Amino acid sequence: MKPTSTTLPLGKLLRFGSVGLSVMGVFMTLNWLLGRLMGEQAAFLCAYPPALLLHFLLNKLWTFENRERVNGRQVREYVFMVGLTFAIQWGVFTALRIWTDWPGWASAGLANVAQMAVSFALMQARVFAVKSGRS
Repeated sequence: MKPTSTTLPLGKLLRFGSVGLSVMGVFMTLNWLLGRLMGEQAAFLCAYPPALLLHFLLNKLWTFENRERVNGRQVREYVFMVGLTFAIQWGVFTALRIWTDWPGWASAGLANVAQMAVSFALMQARVFAVKSGRS
């Protein structure tokens, strides 16, 4: 099998980082826009679902070049990962809001960075890992 950019660890990691930065930009922008209409905690929660959908699709199709139909296993694994990484993000975001005077959008961005390593490891090992015979 000829190596591709996604079979080489560095290529996959660079793609994941690019997706992460793009999604973080969308997430921070949504936080900023929504924060003008509601509280910062509410803005964080409202900005999260669209950012997740973008994250899932870009990583599935581009980072991991997974072209199979979205299946139950992928969704279950992604939801598990989201729960874990959301706990990390929410904790960091809340701590930054309490202990710093940073704006909500900046706190959301740093919280996003805090969960990226866990997210990459779980997506590679579980969500988009090739599993034979189960879905």
